[in-house]
Amino acid sequence: MLTTSYRLLETEYKRCLQHVKGNKHFTHYAQEKYRHSMQVMGAGNYLVRRIEWLKNKPKEYIEMVKSTILLHDVYRFANIIENFNGRRDFDHSVEGANFLRQIDIFSDIRVWLPIKHHGHLIEELYQDTEYLSIKDKALQQEVEHICFIVRDADKIANLHMLAYEDNMRSLFLGKAQPENIEDSSISDFVKEDAFKETTIRRDLRTTVADRIASYLSWYMDINYQYSIDFCTKLDVTERLLNMLNEFCSDEQFKRQYLEFFRNYLATHKFLR
Repeated sequence: MLTTSYRLLETEYKRCLQHVKGNKHFTHYAQEKYRHSMQVMGAGNYLVRRIEWLKNKPKEYIEMVKSTILLHDVYRFANIIENFNGRRDFDHSVEGANFLRQIDIFSDIRVWLPIKHHGHLIEELYQDTEYLSIKDKALQQEVEHICFIVRDADKIANLHMLAYEDNMRSLFLGKAQPENIEDSSISDFVKEDAFKETTIRRDLRTTVADRIASYLSWYMDINYQYSIDFCTKLDVTERLLNMLNEFCSDEQFKRQYLEFFRNYLATHKFLR
């Protein structure tokens, strides 16, 4: 299954490149999404090797989980083509799930349903009628936990990119260098959300400091201790905290949020 997954990803990627050939922006966009898929797969492999409920699963099951991780963004390439042709209104998570469920080898609900909700708030999975209609509670829990793995792998790959890649940081934050930052304040809506142990809302008026706090709040949506370990081991967490310290001018907020954030990581009961 995993070999077929790599082949499908490669096919969709090359089809996209051929369609946008000659356009530097869309070519780079496709290349970045392919690279992202590989990065998420790398983070996912780290998790899959460690997560305890996977340790006694047969090879075929592990390949199914890895395939779900690898193909989480498979429909991005079709969306890039649509974007190139002028369409803007798409949800790559939902469309990717619909695409995969039509292919026999990927029609298992444990593959396409986690992909459907990997980019949404987790509450959307719990409210999904197809999730709720699963009669077998063990199967429902598998769907949930595979979704957790995909969401974690996606997040920690992006957090690593934000922490280490200057060119991608400019995309994530809007401004790459401190001298280009005109507003380093924290918005009121961030102050409202920051201490709720949930992800912070995004807003069109967001400042760079708001964005960094928002990305740090992704930790509140991480499920597995091994995801936290991944970010700690690679110094991602400290780099992001240092970024907030550097780019945020609100000293009181920084002091309170850093204490809150570190306490959350130290006391929250993550899955294993």
